[in-house]
Amino acid sequence: MKKTNTILLLLMLSFSLMNFSCTSSDEEVIINDLSSLDKELVARDFSGVVLVVQNDDIIFNKAYGRKNGQENEWNDVNTVFDICSITKQFTAAGILKLSMQNKVSVNDDLSKYFDGVPNDKKNITVHQLLTHSSGLVVGIGGDYETITEEEFLEQVFDSELISPVGERFNYSNIGYSLLGLIIEKASGMDYETFLNSQVFEPSKMNHTGYVIPDWETNEVANGFFDGKEAKKPNEENWSDNGPYLNLKGNGGILSRASDMLLWSQSIMNNTVLDEATTATYLYPHFQPTNIYDNYGYGWGIENPDSENKLVVHGGASNLFTSDLWIYPKKRITIIILSNEFEESVYTIAREISNFLLAE
Repeated sequence: MKKTNTILLLLMLSFSLMNFSCTSSDEEVIINDLSSLDKELVARDFSGVVLVVQNDDIIFNKAYGRKNGQENEWNDVNTVFDICSITKQFTAAGILKLSMQNKVSVNDDLSKYFDGVPNDKKNITVHQLLTHSSGLVVGIGGDYETITEEEFLEQVFDSELISPVGERFNYSNIGYSLLGLIIEKASGMDYETFLNSQVFEPSKMNHTGYVIPDWETNEVANGFFDGKEAKKPNEENWSDNGPYLNLKGNGGILSRASDMLLWSQSIMNNTVLDEATTATYLYPHFQPTNIYDNYGYGWGIENPDSENKLVVHGGASNLFTSDLWIYPKKRITIIILSNEFEESVYTIAREISNFLLAE
């Protein structure tokens, strides 16, 4: 079964962050407390893990549904999922880590890192790639399609811009794959190797990555679509270093809920990025006309000047759905990971946040 995280991802993010009341009356999610959250997830036959933290205390951490089709293989709180486009915030953090090391500037343009950039794209900056304001299209091929760096760049550079550079928000997976390549060129390391040494290891995220964690067979969940089981993500057509460039850098990272909590804590504690760089990371750099109220570097941002500032990003394919919500000033983290295409992930996260903020 072929996985995609392009158009579906955009539709899902639009679902969640443009209109939270878009579910029909029989799909409404009403969560008044953690007991009703558990009942709601059971009633929906939810498959995945939900982890909720308030004031650094874990107040909800439960797993539901099947990990795969084998007998007695159920999801548990340590199950590893494809987090889809949440991957983008790790790519953005990698770029900013390199900026702290004076190896990359967000004002650098593509022509600094790549030869043969055509005139219409040579002035696209790292900042514009980070904020989806480059004008680049969403994608150029399937996530698991074999493609060399040369072929990838040729297709990207030959593609038509869908808006003038820097003027509009157009969600672009290939923009983040270009950022992944910039990480490799600036650091002299493979993309995942750099993230592992500079982001994951300092955050103690030992169960996050593409291939470095050397997953055991029963760690990684299989995705399900219409009740049919697909391959594990890392059993798809990957290279020895993880996915090819249609996915690498923009999606496909594997992780578990407890590691995503460590990532949230790392952000709030300035473990990977210093305080000034974290502020840049989570700053509302661009106001889209769709999807998000504001966009930072790999994050949607709501209420940026409020005590209820929210930094959020989701991801979706036809096999996995993920969402990470962080209220930095409230020390609230909401993590939902599912091995199904699950539209209600976003409305559930919203309802969890509503009752926590109302307390």
